[in-house]
Amino acid sequence: MKALDGPSSRGRYEPTFYGRLLASFPLSFDASVLVLKFADSGLLQQGILLGILSDTQPQPIFHPFGEEHLYTEYVYQYYGGDCNYTFQIGRKEMILIGNLGAYQFWQHIFKDKHRLERLKHLLKIDEIKATTILLPKIEEEWCTFHNLVQSSLHNVSEMYEDILNSLHRFRPKFLGTCNDLLTYYDSYEFKHTCLLKCQPKGDDDIVIADDEHDEPSHETRKCFAVPFVSPSHFQTIKVAENLSNIIKEIRVQHTDSMSDDKHEYIVNGSHGNEEASLCIYFMRGFCSRGSQCLFSHSAQEKRVPCKFFFTLQGCRYGETCSFSHALGPSLSSFSSTPCMPEDGAVNAASLLRFLPTTSDGCVLLLDDTDLHFSSNLARHYDPCKIISTTCMSDTVMFDTTLTGIRILWGLRHPYQTIIYTPGGSPIPWSEVKCILWLPDFDSYSENLERQKTFVQDFFEYLAIRILADALSEVQVILTMNNIKFSQLQVEKLGRDSFFFLGESFPFDEASFGHMSTTATTRKPMMASKPVSYVFILRPPADVQFDNYAAILQKHLHTVDVKPCVEGFQGLPSESRSL
Repeated sequence: MKALDGPSSRGRYEPTFYGRLLASFPLSFDASVLVLKFADSGLLQQGILLGILSDTQPQPIFHPFGEEHLYTEYVYQYYGGDCNYTFQIGRKEMILIGNLGAYQFWQHIFKDKHRLERLKHLLKIDEIKATTILLPKIEEEWCTFHNLVQSSLHNVSEMYEDILNSLHRFRPKFLGTCNDLLTYYDSYEFKHTCLLKCQPKGDDDIVIADDEHDEPSHETRKCFAVPFVSPSHFQTIKVAENLSNIIKEIRVQHTDSMSDDKHEYIVNGSHGNEEASLCIYFMRGFCSRGSQCLFSHSAQEKRVPCKFFFTLQGCRYGETCSFSHALGPSLSSFSSTPCMPEDGAVNAASLLRFLPTTSDGCVLLLDDTDLHFSSNLARHYDPCKIISTTCMSDTVMFDTTLTGIRILWGLRHPYQTIIYTPGGSPIPWSEVKCILWLPDFDSYSENLERQKTFVQDFFEYLAIRILADALSEVQVILTMNNIKFSQLQVEKLGRDSFFFLGESFPFDEASFGHMSTTATTRKPMMASKPVSYVFILRPPADVQFDNYAAILQKHLHTVDVKPCVEGFQGLPSESRSL
């Protein structure tokens, strides 16, 4: 599998970059390989989730004890009903795809609803507290309606972030352009309206214990708006096809060292009669005599392939299987090249290509305190298209490179720059096509929680601004050290406000200036460098959550303004657990 290098001068096998990356995941070896195979095919998110689900017990879909038929019915509700007729896969694969659909269903229908509610009430602190307190109980009830296990969903979510953060630390080559997270909200009209009915509890029904109720209930409520996920949602068919092919590829790599025909011993058996007639049972895979058969079991003859060998279930008979485990021409052509680290080359053009080129578009530099980045950017880009904000008061600047740049003085970030300033926002948001932010964490020392809150405020306020003002074309580029990006779980913070990471690339410090924030790592083969991360807002469709943009616009322009004091960070910490 190329996870180890040959013996070193000390006589030890050393892990390759690929091997260290595999070992960094909190998964079994096979599940870790599955993750990276999916990433290579451009389906990183689905690969991470499938790798986790293959190792996780219990899985998100509730499995009634001893009720396999009922469990299969629940899985079909998240696998698209009868979509197995569209593309045939094994039972274990079907269960994996079903649980993947269940996790995404939970994210889109339940989690997105409460993410939107948080944005709506972001500046109405008293209203959001009550919802925050009740949310775990509301979620538990919702999971019961849809035959889901709440604890499993949360476990999968936590492991997903762990794996994603590990990838950001190592920065494999595929990570820079692996933008499958954008397909998470790729133009589909996903809608679900619960149809709740009371279901009497009987021998064939689920009995869900609820310790908080003293009196047993004689009925449960279930959602009957099934299937919850259809084949057209979440790229179900495409993911199922990729899963089937990748499992075959993994089997090929596992058996690469034994690529000679597994049944060669038959040719060298006791009969050794080249003139013997061909065994018709051997051709069909039914011959039980093995080397004792009087008819020819020629290794060159094509036998019926084993339908279990290239599935998750695998073949229980191994080398004694009567069917063929030989690699077909389509399987033997699979590439076995492991993922490699990101190319270390940097280029100013990587960033400049995202900046607007039209006369009516401009780039907004947020919180450029000393205007250092603005000065360097003006050397490579038209300064008349640059708007910079700084918390410094208006002062005389003698730097000629700042000539032409519109500088907005005395704005605290992110509240004043994005949400409110007395007399209205001085930023011409209709002109902004790209937002650049190089977070300065110096004032937060090493307090990771405060740094995380700082970034979270930025995403939340910016989501409200973009949704309320319909700034759908705006791209947001954050530049920071990749280790810091991982520590703060920036990708998760962005996703919680509907910002999805589309691309990332090394930041050119020689062209745009040195980054003050650095991070070190003692682990070998981990990267530590400034990286630019391109985020794009992908909100859920109005078809599911009505016209939420109008509500956000109303809240934005009728905000209950509070005194803007130093250190204001928006919502209190207890209201941020949604």
